Amino acid sequence: MPSYLQLAQEQVWQDQYVPDNLTTLLIEPLREFYNMGAASIGAPGDNNHLYGRHRSAAWDRGSAYCTDRSYGTTDARDHDGDQDIYRALDVGIQGEVLYAASHRMDELVRFGKCPGVAEWFGTFDGQTVVGWYEGGPSSSDDSHLWHLHVGFWNGSADDPETMRLVLAAITGQSSEEGADMDTEQARQLYNLDRLNTALLLDADEVTQLDDGQGNKVSYPLMIVRRQKAILKALAEGVTVEAEVDLTDAAVEKVAKATADEIAADPERDGADT
Repeated sequence: MPSYLQLAQEQVWQDQYVPDNLTTLLIEPLREFYNMGAASIGAPGDNNHLYGRHRSAAWDRGSAYCTDRSYGTTDARDHDGDQDIYRALDVGIQGEVLYAASHRMDELVRFGKCPGVAEWFGTFDGQTVVGWYEGGPSSSDDSHLWHLHVGFWNGSADDPETMRLVLAAITGQSSEEGADMDTEQARQLYNLDRLNTALLLDADEVTQLDDGQGNKVSYPLMIVRRQKAILKALAEGVTVEAEVDLTDAAVEKVAKATADEIAADPERDGADT
């Protein structure tokens, strides 16, 4: 592995930079959304990254230290745009948050909704690395069981619409033709997901709900009631924090009404949770 001093002696290393839209429309919003810093969410690869889109196309083609000059350099879409820009990012999310983001990235890319994405790798279950590479399903090393990787065609790595679509897919923000959900509401929903995951460990009372694929799954009734109440509170403009308590006056009125609805017919009402 070359040292940083060795790498820095090459002009192609010095010329690399993160394009503006990748920074302002994707990396910075992700850091804010997940409350993570540059060590967890960023574009440049460290000195282990000796090929691929965590390096610029010019570096991949010209550095003496590149170990695979064909990765991310041969397609015509990698000859478009500035050849000195980084073309990928890693997002250090894990567990259920990573699994959900991976499913959304799969849908986004597999069905051609975001042609600017050349590759992504993650996991659906924490056991198997899944993803996409330049036109088809693919896999990668097991580090992607603990983080999400997204790489762009060089010509799309500074494209605003591509950044908005990927941000929406990773965070779970609603994006219809690129129109994002309000960032604060999306953050609240993320907090709600973390809250519900933690509460699952302590819940006793359960109900059987349809998982949307014809399977019956046991859900703690208190979690179903809580989720319904908080989502309804969100719709009424009530701020939700990760540690919200349903006894708080802010959500008490919607909590009781929603809990009563679920208690009356939990399977019907819970099918779309």
